[in-house]
Amino acid sequence: MKKFIILILICTLVIATSCNSEKRHNYIILLDNSRSISEQLLNRYLDIIVNSIVPNLGRYDRLTIQFIDECALTKAERVFSVDLDKINFSNAKDGMNNIENSVKARLHRFLVDTISRSVTDQIMIKRDQRKECGNYTDIINALISATTLITRERSYLSVLDKLQNSAKGADNYEYENVLIIFSDMVQENRDQALEFSQMGRMSKKQVYQKLEDIRNLNKIPDLSGCKVFIYGATSSEKGAPLANKQIENVRMFWETYFADSNAELEAYSFDCKKEISNFMAVSRN
Repeated sequence: MKKFIILILICTLVIATSCNSEKRHNYIILLDNSRSISEQLLNRYLDIIVNSIVPNLGRYDRLTIQFIDECALTKAERVFSVDLDKINFSNAKDGMNNIENSVKARLHRFLVDTISRSVTDQIMIKRDQRKECGNYTDIINALISATTLITRERSYLSVLDKLQNSAKGADNYEYENVLIIFSDMVQENRDQALEFSQMGRMSKKQVYQKLEDIRNLNKIPDLSGCKVFIYGATSSEKGAPLANKQIENVRMFWETYFADSNAELEAYSFDCKKEISNFMAVSRN
């Protein structure tokens, strides 16, 4: 009886380890496209996207870029997108011992030589096309628009599905959504119902009332399971006299906002390049 139980435990362990689920990543970048973004700041954002994010995408990852601007809700569009799962990086001439390294080398060349250049070109083209949208930084509606990009895709629904995938030699995987926002995080919009220009003068109670107002407008999307990174958080030019208070209140607002949306706020700062790079290094498949 004891031997039988041990055998069952060993079989269970073998099945569990053979059916591990691989995490693939769906990266969604929201990039501030308002006129308040200087050329120097835009280049800083682009540097992180092109040199820290793109080259570190995993073999089956996805990347989509959308703008944060006045037209974030009315003219939401994919400025750039790529699904690496749809691209074949293998070659029939690869020897059995070199397949993995060859695929990784081709993937890296494609990301550095093709995707990095395409990202920069497309962003500049679309910025020029959306000049009329640059008056405001409508982060909240950009987030709502971005929910259409979130995926819950996985290759299995149950342990049985995992077993069947393993038996057929198919991958067990699920996608994790990662939202990276490049912005000072100072919300603006034309009718001022959702704007933060006076947040430096607000009490804690008033900040939470602002959040309640946005809840009542049904403007907090479901971001369940999304990892969120905020790069560029600072004060606006208008809020300069009360910069520290504005930064403190804006951060308090967004921390509560993302908690309400069920997202996981991984980093919130003026410069979180290290946090983004570390996450991608650990997550790369």
